[in-house]
Amino acid sequence: MTSLSNQSWPGLAHRSCAALLLLFAIAATGCANKTFPKPLSETARPEIVDLSARILPGAVELSWTVPGVVKTTEKGSSHRFLIVKAPVRWESRNCLECPVESQSEVLQIDPAAPQPARRAADRIIWEDSAVSKQQAYRYQVIIQDRKERPQSQSNPVIAKMIPGPGRTSDLTVNTQPQGILLKWKASKKDADGKPLQEELQYVIERRAGGGDWESISSVPIRANTFLDKAVASQHSYDYRVTPMINFEGTLVMGEPVVSAKTKAPSAVPPPPPKTVWTIPAQGAVEVNWMESEGVVGGYHVYRKEGKEITRLTAAPVPRGPYVDRAVKKNAVYSYAVSAVNPQAQEQEGLLSKWVEIRSLQFD
Repeated sequence: MTSLSNQSWPGLAHRSCAALLLLFAIAATGCANKTFPKPLSETARPEIVDLSARILPGAVELSWTVPGVVKTTEKGSSHRFLIVKAPVRWESRNCLECPVESQSEVLQIDPAAPQPARRAADRIIWEDSAVSKQQAYRYQVIIQDRKERPQSQSNPVIAKMIPGPGRTSDLTVNTQPQGILLKWKASKKDADGKPLQEELQYVIERRAGGGDWESISSVPIRANTFLDKAVASQHSYDYRVTPMINFEGTLVMGEPVVSAKTKAPSAVPPPPPKTVWTIPAQGAVEVNWMESEGVVGGYHVYRKEGKEITRLTAAPVPRGPYVDRAVKKNAVYSYAVSAVNPQAQEQEGLLSKWVEIRSLQFD
């Protein structure tokens, strides 16, 4: 039998102690809280961060943007939206963090077939009519995968059911040389006949032919008149005027009033393009746009640097794109486009929305 010398024993004892410590560490780890292993490659988690609610007559309208990672095909969608709802005590209606007594699942929505909700561009819109006056409700949207496993939940919103403004009356629509003029009378009472406590505002919408309603007032207006200059010559339009108030951060809408079809004047300048976008290039910026409605004699392109605005086109260009080569290295610019009518005087219309971009130049 081989014996151990006195010199080798301390080293063996040291290694034995280290092994025992390692075993204790493993055992302790096994008793600790377990965590799920991280996937080798993490994909972006779908999230909703812009859930909003507004009050319609007799309903709550919820809307949110569909996250870009939610894919939709003919066979369905990669995710589902589950709406959850909870009643909130009226005295706690401004407390998003306060606990709720009960929460119920209201509706599951497939973005590929959202009925009874609807999809407008990249947004889902749904109306909840199971509500009562002078009540508050807390909503959230949970994103689920195909197996209905929760992936994330949206920001919470609280809808406060109060009466909206009374109905707007005497809407008149007249053709003017500069466009179409709307006038109406305001109601100083709410839908229940009580005096309004909040400031009355209006949302103005327009519809051409059998298309969808589109808002033509960038912000709610406070006046009782509105001149729509962004109309196409000889085109006919319907208008809708909806009164609203802002109650503690919640938009409360009244009953809308709709006008009869009205034809735009023949000499009015064409409306600006609805969509303008830019593409950076080496030492240049390419400006693109969708063509305007009606008959157009060309387009002018504008550039804004700081507060200075410059028209880049000496004469109207027939269509896009327009390439701006007179740009500085890494400077920030904004671009807008206007349309002109085909008459000899080339009367110019309104500017489109400004689009900001940074020019890219490399040494």
